[in-house]
Order: sequence, then structure tokens, then C-alpha cells
Amino acid sequence: MSAYGDGLASEMLPPEMIGNKNVTLSINSSPFLIDNTHVGTQINFILQDAATQEPFQDVTLAVSAFKNDQALFGHVFMSDGGNFLFNVAPDNSTDKISISEEGGPFPGLLGHGGSYQIKGPIFAAGGLYKFKINVLTMGSYDNQISKSYDAAISIPQTNDYNVNDNEDGKQTVTVVAYYDQIKNFQYNAGNRTMTFSMPFNWSPDNLKQVSVVHQELKIPRSFTNFIVTKYDAYVNGLKLDDKAVSIDDYSSDQYRIVHLILYKQEANTIAAKQQNYKSEMDYSLSPSNETAFPIIQYTRNAQYKVSLSWDPPKILAGQTTKFSFQILDPYLVNKTVDSIDYDFSIIAGKNGLMFHKSGITNNNGDPNTIDVKFPDNYTGPITIGFENLNGNSFSDSEISGVVSKPHIIPEFPAGSLVVIVAMFSAIIIIPRFSRT
Repeated sequence: MSAYGDGLASEMLPPEMIGNKNVTLSINSSPFLIDNTHVGTQINFILQDAATQEPFQDVTLAVSAFKNDQALFGHVFMSDGGNFLFNVAPDNSTDKISISEEGGPFPGLLGHGGSYQIKGPIFAAGGLYKFKINVLTMGSYDNQISKSYDAAISIPQTNDYNVNDNEDGKQTVTVVAYYDQIKNFQYNAGNRTMTFSMPFNWSPDNLKQVSVVHQELKIPRSFTNFIVTKYDAYVNGLKLDDKAVSIDDYSSDQYRIVHLILYKQEANTIAAKQQNYKSEMDYSLSPSNETAFPIIQYTRNAQYKVSLSWDPPKILAGQTTKFSFQILDPYLVNKTVDSIDYDFSIIAGKNGLMFHKSGITNNNGDPNTIDVKFPDNYTGPITIGFENLNGNSFSDSEISGVVSKPHIIPEFPAGSLVVIVAMFSAIIIIPRFSRT
């Protein structure tokens, strides 16, 4: 009998009966990210009572590890306390994997602490690692049982990619893959589209195990062509629901973070719709032609929600933009709060104050509007800030935007204009003569 895990950095497998005990196995890994400075990984297994969450004593596990269907190691591990800690030290200088029990000069003779050192060319990169776990003893080393688990953990991988945009020049986009390693990252400057692929098994058995597939893209705020209010995302040519794309402008001053999150239901929907699928997910992300208004953000202390729109949807240098906003109750749908004080600011980048206004919100629920004339000589990222809502310095919210260059309509000399009018006149007159 087997139980399955679906490849997260930390998870607890569903409880299963072993004898008269309801047993679950938890598995987690740390650190959660692997990058160029990464030097090791810890993997923790705990066999525990599902009712009390207490680990069982005298547990023996036979563990085999795999990546990309390649066997990495197989070993029998013992723990008096039912808690197993694998300290994995990647070492590419050898093609062999060594496993040793930690715990003083005579490990095993004075008991089994469950801590093991694993060295070799293993876990040096992110991706999906699968484990075949057989429980051999539980409760006592003399109590032999037979129970198997199929589990997996995802060790996220961080990669930087250099792109060249027609307007914004050279930019570095960071992708954090939380399920498996990505490949073939490309940026098409012509249609402003990022594409990449990730290995994925679309079989029904694997889909039953998958609860979430998560990718994270860090977009520099200087990459103004990609700082938009809405994105279009596709997997294997099928458009993702808007709720699968999440924008985070809070976590970093330098980057906007875009999360692509596929839950089980959406993965199953894609599997049902695609026709000739291959063993991967092909991602596509581009700015949407639509504008996702209103933009709704919680304040830092979660006391209010800020609902913001602006018109025209594209903010242009040298032109006036009308900002409309409401301050909402965080717990009631579309319920505005009573009149409160506010500070409204437009900041060039993160530091240069471009516009500021203090005021009091409307008491009748109507949107508050502010007209802002943007200077002719600034294009690039802006931060739209709300501060000191109702006099509370912790009630603030920030929303990212971009000031773009206005579209220049070419001017024609007077003579050229006469020629153009004459050409169009000829086009109109010719059909009339052809009918006579």
C-alpha cells in the first residue's frame, strides 16, 4: 500500500493506518532557495501519530532518491526518536555518494539519533526530487512492518536572465522555479513576451498528486514596458485565469514580483483541453491589452483597502492623468469608510517626490479624484502612494505605475498634405468614371 506526496518544499502526507495506528509522514527541505551561493540542503522526515503529532520511536526507513528518473541513492536509516535529518552537502568533485551517520565517535552503538551526512553530486541544483520510502520498523526495532510512501519535494531554483528591450534596453529578469527547473527562457522584444518551459508529467496519476505549481518572476521596475496593471499568461497555449497571476509590488523596492500559480483544478483543466501534450509546461507571459482597474491593495496594517483607477489608462509624460480612488473597509465588499484624512503622493521611482496632496475622502461613497499633470521630461516607473490614512502612519499603501512617452504623430509639410488629399480624391473619383 502506498501514499503519495506532490512535490512541495514542505508537506505532510495523508494519514494511513499501520496496524491500529493512524500514521502520517512529513517531509520538508531547507533552505527553500538554491542559487549560486548555495552550499547545502537539509531534508527532514518525521514518522508521527496523526492524532497526537508525536513521532514514533525506533523507526527504520529504507529511502531511495530519484531525479529525472535517475537513481541518486538508496540506504537504510534508523532513528530512535522517529525524526530523520539528512544534511546534504553537494560535491561535484566525485561521482560517488557517501552516507554516514552522525552522533559522535561511535554512531549507532549508543543509539541512533537520526542525523545523517550525505555527500556527493546530489541536490546541487533545484528541481523535483522523488523518494521511495519503505517503513521497516515502528514503535520498536523488533516490530517489523511493511509500509511504502511515494513522496517528492521541490527545491526551488533561482536563475537570472538578461533581456534586451527595444525601449528599456538591457534588463535582468529573475525567475524562481518552485516546482522544477525551467529551461529555454526567451524574451521577444517585438511582442513583449517572455517564454520558458518546465518539465511536467501530465499523466492522470501525477495530476492526482499535484496541488500547486508555482513560478515567480522578478521584473526590474526600470523595465517599464513590463510594469503594467494586467498580464496575459498561457500554459501550453491555453490562457490562464486572471486569478492565476498575482502581482506583488510590496516585497521589493527594486522589483515587481509576478506570481504564476496553478492549483490542482487549473492543471486538470489544462490537461483536459490540450490535445497533443508533451512532458512539459510551456509558459508565456506578456502585458495585457486590457487594463485591470480598479487596482486594490491592502494598507500595510490591513486597516483599509485602497481601490485605485486612472484615466487615460496609459500615463503619458506632459499630459494630465485623472486618478480616482476609494478607501474601503477591508472586511466588507465595496463598503467605503467614513471621511478620513489622507496623503496622496506620486514618486518618481522610489525617492523623487513629483506630486503631493493632502485631503479628506468623500463621505457619500463617491470616488475621490485628483488630476496630476506629469512633467514633459520624465518617463519611467512611478510609485503612487497613500499615507497617514485617518492619521495612522502605519496605514499606507503603494501601487506601481509607469510614465510613458507620448505617441508622436508625424507632421507633414503643406505640399505633402496637398499631394495626399489629391491621391484620396483620385481614389474616390475613378470609380465614378468607370460606370459611364
